[in-house]
Amino acid sequence: MQRMADLNNESLTETIRGIMETNYTMGRLTRVKQVLGGYSNKSFAVWLSTRDHTKRYHLRLYNPEVLENEVVFEHALVNHLRSNGFTLAAGIIPCIDGTTLVETPPPDNHPAKRAIWALFEFLEGEDKYCWTDTDLTNKELTSAAEVLADLHHCGHGFEKPPGTNRAQPRIMEFMSTFEKTFSGALEQTEDLRCSQLFRDHINAIQRALEGLSSFEIKFRGMPELPIHCDFHPGNLRFSDQKCVGVLDFDWAKIDYRLFDVALALVYFTSIWEKQAAGMKADSFSFFLRNYNETCRRPPIISPLTRQEQGYLAPMISVANLYVLHWEATYCLRSPRSDDDEHYMFVNHTIGLLNWIAENEVELEQWIKKSLN
Repeated sequence: MQRMADLNNESLTETIRGIMETNYTMGRLTRVKQVLGGYSNKSFAVWLSTRDHTKRYHLRLYNPEVLENEVVFEHALVNHLRSNGFTLAAGIIPCIDGTTLVETPPPDNHPAKRAIWALFEFLEGEDKYCWTDTDLTNKELTSAAEVLADLHHCGHGFEKPPGTNRAQPRIMEFMSTFEKTFSGALEQTEDLRCSQLFRDHINAIQRALEGLSSFEIKFRGMPELPIHCDFHPGNLRFSDQKCVGVLDFDWAKIDYRLFDVALALVYFTSIWEKQAAGMKADSFSFFLRNYNETCRRPPIISPLTRQEQGYLAPMISVANLYVLHWEATYCLRSPRSDDDEHYMFVNHTIGLLNWIAENEVELEQWIKKSLN
């Protein structure tokens, strides 16, 4: 859940003031708070005032590793979604010159030659959950599933600007790089709990990777469209048990629609109380059924095809490995002091990996029951 703290950094405050004064005309900067949390970008709430009113906006400082063409891709997609009626994504505020990103010299602790910023509308609603929360109400779960279907619908017809894309490849190509990352995590020289977890379970991880390698051919032909690629409870805002905002499109890309659905099922329905407790059957069926039924309403995208239904179970395994890869990457980059926190994440995801392998038949039954 997002928290805010006053920005006690005079240099950074002046950088933000310069960005506002030079590139925008919505008023004078009167307040800045850092939005805490998040693993990729840094975010700030900024208040701009005129004679008549004061309005809050969301200012993002992109990860130093992000490429400019990735940001242009993200902004073009968000603008496309909004033009197609998906109003739950924060609108991007254009600069005076019509562009949507600002470049400055890097602020302190930003290891890049330049910094990339963008200003967004501030989405209202409550940040009720983080990405490890799965105890949504049925109404919230229904709304989340409907919103994902609507997002997929509104992405129809998107054409990425020439020369832009996500640096991260499509999921099956990306998965071919996972083994190298997992090996790096277990081979860390420091005595870390996370590294020991990978050492203890590397055989199970490798079996999962090997078992899924053949699906690259089997998945071909499934619907591809713009996907969020990080659709979890912590990236949604709620009001009266209804999703009223979707955050963080910086991981969005064009890929299999089924991957986005499978990743959402991993995020929204896995059990966090125990290491190998698996997924919640009722929540799983509830989310999947509502997503599929919502897809029957729009005239453009269809409900899950027979091919997608037949391969949803292995795609869930792919999605869980994708989360594990993300966790392994942060384990490799994070200081030793974060080891206990990352251990909790990795322990959960490896537990889910083992549960999926042991419950393939049950998972297939859940899928058939939800979609028939």
